[in-house]
Amino acid sequence: MRWSVIAGIGKVESGHAAGRRVSANGDVTPRILGVPLNGSGAGGNTSVHSDTDNGTLDGDAVFDRAVGPMQFIPSTWQGPSGQDGNGDGIRDPHNIFDAAQATAFYLCGTGHNNLNDDAQLRKAVLRYNQSGTYATEVIGHVRAYDQLSRSGVGHGNSPGSPVFHDGSAGWPTSVRNPRSTAAAIAWARREAVSGGRNWYRACLAFVARTYGWSYSGVQYAVDHYWQMPAALRHDRDRRPPPGSLMYWDTGQRAGHVALYLGGGKIASNDIRRKGYIDVVDAGDIESVWGATYLGWAPPYFPQGG
Repeated sequence: MRWSVIAGIGKVESGHAAGRRVSANGDVTPRILGVPLNGSGAGGNTSVHSDTDNGTLDGDAVFDRAVGPMQFIPSTWQGPSGQDGNGDGIRDPHNIFDAAQATAFYLCGTGHNNLNDDAQLRKAVLRYNQSGTYATEVIGHVRAYDQLSRSGVGHGNSPGSPVFHDGSAGWPTSVRNPRSTAAAIAWARREAVSGGRNWYRACLAFVARTYGWSYSGVQYAVDHYWQMPAALRHDRDRRPPPGSLMYWDTGQRAGHVALYLGGGKIASNDIRRKGYIDVVDAGDIESVWGATYLGWAPPYFPQGG
């Protein structure tokens, strides 16, 4: 068992508790509740699961619902799978530590399993959800997380440390913007706290606005990177200076760009909440979306206006 397997499940089940708060002890609020398992077909449920917990875990005294960031059915949680991952004496599927440990326990099963073996991994994921499409999606994320682990090698990273570190570089004289770097970072942080909700799929527009432009002059983020003069592109370099623009290939036409704030953090749209800006670890674009990091560049908008 490796961490990426649990992360792959968590990504598909709840987007890693996207939009929720996770306390220091792992409690997730508000609680994540699936649809009533009444066989209606909603959410993919096709069989009836009548209530087994008197609504204690899922708030539903008629039907069971999948609960928590790893979406356990109450009857499964109340069996041997339910775990106390944070050592507080309580087995709570709404706690990220308990749920993650329970996922590992459930995937491993009762016999010897080696989830580094592709066939055994797929069998284990199908035990979690008997859907071939589900298993393929989860394993795809597992592979992306495995790649993220490998990408840290040689960059001075250790478990729990940032994937990106601060570099230092002055912008060339050709880089001129209505707003300074410090003002751009401050504007982005304010937008993350109290800004609007109109940033869905508007990553390039957002970084242009941080530097005071009304528009970037380029349609897609990935094009903005490759249209940069070669001297301004820093391909795959993981030490961007604060204020730089960071780019990823997401597997979709547009790609993605975010503003680097320093300390391993970026301001990015859609990563936690669709349409909103959030401050997150820069590595989340790879670990959450499975994207490929392209590199960073100065805030250069020659066609901006």
